[in-house]
Amino acid sequence: MTSHRARKWTEIFLLVAGAIAVGIWGWSYMRRSVFQNWGNRVLDHRMHSRPQASTQGRAAPPPMQNGALIGRLAIPRLNMRSVVREGAGQDTLDVALGHIPGTALPGQPGNTGIAGHRDTLFRGLRKIEKDDAIEFQTPAGSYSYRVESTGIVKPDDVAVLRDGRRPELTLVTCYPFYYVGSAPDRFIVKARLENPPTAPAAPVAAPAASHADRKPQPAVGPSRPAIRKVAFQVHDWQSREVVPGIRLGVSRTDAARNRASVWMFVTPERHTISLKNQPAHQGVFFHGHDDGKQRELMITGVTANSVTGYLLLRP
Repeated sequence: MTSHRARKWTEIFLLVAGAIAVGIWGWSYMRRSVFQNWGNRVLDHRMHSRPQASTQGRAAPPPMQNGALIGRLAIPRLNMRSVVREGAGQDTLDVALGHIPGTALPGQPGNTGIAGHRDTLFRGLRKIEKDDAIEFQTPAGSYSYRVESTGIVKPDDVAVLRDGRRPELTLVTCYPFYYVGSAPDRFIVKARLENPPTAPAAPVAAPAASHADRKPQPAVGPSRPAIRKVAFQVHDWQSREVVPGIRLGVSRTDAARNRASVWMFVTPERHTISLKNQPAHQGVFFHGHDDGKQRELMITGVTANSVTGYLLLRP
């Protein structure tokens, strides 16, 4: 009788403990999802409201407060996309990726350090490969990185966060990925900023021709400005500035029907053009409110996670 009662109480205890564990996991997942959705909306609003997206070469922004929204990091091939906030404490990493304090911010000279949990937002890093593209979008600008190497170090090896000769990005998470408990090592991803800002070369003055060397030039009429064609590729649930003043975003792709739902944010008018289920190879014409010039958006291809096409700018 006593053994039966003990077994019954043990079963009740295990059932309650299991329910508590599932509840804690569910609360953690819901909290992270709510924060990610909120952070993405806030970042989209801030990025759409900025006058220009490209700010490479500008003065460094002031230091961020702990918990402040930094931007959004995405690795398209791995279908990874997460909001990044300032700080690497547990309260930050429970809901977002964390910008490691003391490291450079995206777009600044130096090494930008980003930390994340191996069993949540950085779970996909176990499949990362050399030459994978990493996009880092911030309200100040968007930056593209290319993976150069991966490695495994001890937790106290801070040399991986030292500044190099070129702007770079360092992703940090625990290792091994499937370790139970506090993992003993750290998995490191090193990526270089593509097309970093450089100082323009000073123009070289051509030697002046003497009067005897000068040849009469044939008279020509005024040249007509050519139509400008700018190609683009935008990944699903991302946005990029195609040309100064026109930002294109993708909210849904349908590769089977070769259609996509996209939006365009046009400055300085600050208005958004939404296109739902826009078919490929069907041009969309619109005019600038400030200059009245005609523009044409053409989608040429739709995949499971990206849209390609071009923008025509008419003189």
